[in-house]
Amino acid sequence: MLELLPAGLAVLTASVAVYTDVWKDRIIPDALTLPMIAVGISFHLLLGLWEGDPYQALSGILGASLAFSLSYLLWYLGGWAGGDVKLLTAFGALLPIHSPPFSVPPYSDLPLFPLTILFNTVILTLPLLAVYALLCYLRGENPFYEKVRITELREGMIPAEYIYERGGELLREEALLGLRPSPAGERFFTQPRRAAGLTRSEIRALRRLVAEGRLENHLKVKRGMPFAPSLAAGLLSALFYGDLYWALILGLGKVL
Repeated sequence: MLELLPAGLAVLTASVAVYTDVWKDRIIPDALTLPMIAVGISFHLLLGLWEGDPYQALSGILGASLAFSLSYLLWYLGGWAGGDVKLLTAFGALLPIHSPPFSVPPYSDLPLFPLTILFNTVILTLPLLAVYALLCYLRGENPFYEKVRITELREGMIPAEYIYERGGELLREEALLGLRPSPAGERFFTQPRRAAGLTRSEIRALRRLVAEGRLENHLKVKRGMPFAPSLAAGLLSALFYGDLYWALILGLGKVL
């Protein structure tokens, strides 16, 4: 029964994250995720010491490290915000190893359960994104980006293009896959890879460029899409069913 505690905490964390990300502040607060990371690591450490099992003691750290590495890559590519990274890391710390009741396929004792949560999240997100994208296109909107007047920018908006100065010339370039223009050394006015979005000083600098006539009064910014519901769905499906990826592969094998 003691081993069910991390699963219960993970579900509770996911529920609160969905509430704050969708209905309350449109963020996943650090006050929620960071303590859960610490609780998960501490739980497995103390349990491992109690049972005399070094592997159990380290499993929380290993699970958190795997989850952070995977989600950091998604953040680096511009797909996730910082709160999503820390939420999956919390899941990895709490549930590095888990055997669902309907495990597909049978699970090992390796701390790879965060990978299952991520795969399930991606699989469950894709159809929702497809419907969302279709509705946006029918309305004549881009589902991922929108143009905003620079004079109407707000702090925290995440730019989807780089605006930078090179050799006295002002340039702008779309942020494809989070890749930064090179060579380094230019003065950058926007940083699309920063999850915190635009700062007040950056907005002031952009507005000054518009006032000087050096920059057109628009900036492409990313549409905010809450991922907490997808992560929660990925967690619940992984907890009670298992790996949806393998279920799809095995089902496809039977059909073929």
